[in-house]
Amino acid sequence: MYIRNIDPENFVSAYNVDLQLLYPWEGVVEPPFGAVWAVLAPGETTKPHAHQECETFVILKGRGMMSVGDERQAVGPGATTFHRPFDNHLLTNTSDSEELVFLSIFWEERERWADGGGESATEPTEPTVERVLVTAAPPTPNGDLHVGHLAGPYSNADFHARFLRLQGLEAHFVCGTDDNSIYVKTQGRAMGLSPEAAADHFAAGIIETLDAAGFDLAVFPRPNASPHHHRLTQEFFKTLYDGDHLEEREAPAPYCAACDQILFEAYIGGRCPGCDSGVVGNACEDCGLVYDPAEIVEPRCTTCGATPESRPAKRLFFPLSRHRETLREHYRHVSLTPHVRALVERLLADGLPDVAVTHWTDWGIEVPVPGYEAQRIFVWLEMAPRYFAYVEHLNDKLGGEGGWQRYWKGDGARIVQFFGYDNSFYYAALIPALLKAFDPEIRLPEALVTNEFYHLEGEKFSTSRDHRILGRDILAQEPRDAVRFYVAYTAPEREATNFVLDDFHATIDREIRQGWIGWLHGLGARLGEHYDGQVPATGDWTEDHRRFFQRLEGLLQEAAAGYAVPGFSPQRATRALTEIVREARRFAAGESHWQGVTTRTEEQRTAYALEVLAAKLLGLAAAPIMPDFAVALWRALGYPEGPGDGAWKDAFAWVPAGADATGLATAALLSR
Repeated sequence: MYIRNIDPENFVSAYNVDLQLLYPWEGVVEPPFGAVWAVLAPGETTKPHAHQECETFVILKGRGMMSVGDERQAVGPGATTFHRPFDNHLLTNTSDSEELVFLSIFWEERERWADGGGESATEPTEPTVERVLVTAAPPTPNGDLHVGHLAGPYSNADFHARFLRLQGLEAHFVCGTDDNSIYVKTQGRAMGLSPEAAADHFAAGIIETLDAAGFDLAVFPRPNASPHHHRLTQEFFKTLYDGDHLEEREAPAPYCAACDQILFEAYIGGRCPGCDSGVVGNACEDCGLVYDPAEIVEPRCTTCGATPESRPAKRLFFPLSRHRETLREHYRHVSLTPHVRALVERLLADGLPDVAVTHWTDWGIEVPVPGYEAQRIFVWLEMAPRYFAYVEHLNDKLGGEGGWQRYWKGDGARIVQFFGYDNSFYYAALIPALLKAFDPEIRLPEALVTNEFYHLEGEKFSTSRDHRILGRDILAQEPRDAVRFYVAYTAPEREATNFVLDDFHATIDREIRQGWIGWLHGLGARLGEHYDGQVPATGDWTEDHRRFFQRLEGLLQEAAAGYAVPGFSPQRATRALTEIVREARRFAAGESHWQGVTTRTEEQRTAYALEVLAAKLLGLAAAPIMPDFAVALWRALGYPEGPGDGAWKDAFAWVPAGADATGLATAALLSR
């Protein structure tokens, strides 16, 4: 008899649910759909997921809350749900004692997703976006910026913000220095400077390097000189404290008797309790684990080298574990790189740590709570309201109204944050939870974009071993657009990559000087020879012309996909740029065979107009990474200036017939 019953012995675990597969039924039938019995334990939630199949749930027993995209609805026996391809969905058993049993039926309709979704696109309609706040993790003013720093959040945020402006959006790249880090104090002490003097010294160099790299920062405030930062940080902290979001605890802490100092961050080193790597501070750069200093294996005082003793210390803690569901909901919507998503899923599975948000030190912002005069606010709590202060500075500069809420709560705004993977715990877990605890109505960032480590010749940058290339040094020697291109071309997006000086020179020579500029100068010479340096109007089209035009459309889309989020990839964008040039050279070589054939003059005009259009597109698509090059190229094509705000929308407007492109043959397109 062909009957199957639910049998717990046949259950497998997937999506945080116990499943029993019904089809295919070996030796019986292989229907055009799959089906499973599913049992969700009391209080549990299915893993948020999306797939290319259509799917239906039929609730048989129990009650729960179903979420499909942005829709949420209570469900019970007899309820039926439908999920389109790539709809993100999850089901929560809202009972504390009863299992939730449902039948899942799923099938594939390839035409509904293979071509990008068509009418069945499953992403929820987004509100109109008018303005975007693009942030980068603040540099700590305890040293100069090296090339590894330039290849991380600062270049990525600049690329993205410039691209958004080309798209016609109001986008502002904001950042500032992390002056209150304890690393500033320890570095200053090593140099015989006060913390204030050390911060001023290194911040000046950081600003100089960021400017030399061409990073277009809307505001770059210094926290302790800001009229907003200190006030907003203390207000933020006091709101958390008054709302019972902070807990006072006396817990063991490492204490160095010789230095009379409770050790944390820069004061303590040892081995990571998770992966056993060497660490300094409260977090492991290698595995991303964040821990209490008391958990460090083989701890040592970094000041004197002594082994600390354990001493009880009273501090205020933020119980991150209380905010598990808030974070789970955030992760359903925010765009995360795979490495960060793996980290947060481990955090949810293994348990969220409670984080000390005050520390025994005299450097930083005072704790606005009686009894904590000898402590200061943890800089990673300070990091949350610092982004409010950025908006206040932006409003001061541009005349915007609405305070920090204009971006964090206002309609038509979104926020994208860039940072290194070693800061992932803070940006993906601690800061979102802090923000929601402070104000549940806050709109969290829509994308968290990380980079991995950028090495020098296969090894980590090291100041102590002088294994580094300072940003200011290479920018003084090389065109900044060349440096920007190479760090994008070799960007450490999903894995650690390398800056190799010989490869830098070889790549710029091969791809830019010989490839791009060689083609553009050659195009200018041919225009001078055949059209007196003027851009011709289009004439008749051939099939090759149509294919080339379509290829240009596809490559511009590729570049856009590399600059956008989700999917941000400078590597992808630079590959699209180089491919535009390769396709243009290939096209020009084929069309050159018609030169002198008098019956093909109309087609030849079209070919040249298309090649000039490719040059224009190269300048447009390169503008986020190589703004100086883009300006020089567009001017050589007869435009009065480079690509401006909203230029991407008119990408395929022809370079006007008769435009003077005589300078293209000799234009200095890559210079300091």
